[in-house]
Amino acid sequence: MDLIAAVVWHWWIALLLVIATVPLVIATIVGYFTKVVAPRYNSRHQRETRAQSAGEPE
Repeated sequence: MDLIAAVVWHWWIALLLVIATVPLVIATIVGYFTKVVAPRYNSRHQRETRAQSAGEPE
């Protein structure tokens, strides 16, 4: 009987770990792209602001 309970708990713990880990991994990837990769490229708003402040046409 104890062996059956061990198998059942094994699956529940694995399920809880997956449910907790998947959003954490996704948040880490999104945070990396937001903070590290995105600042390397100017957004359209930044380009328009620079062009207007320099007096250049869009």
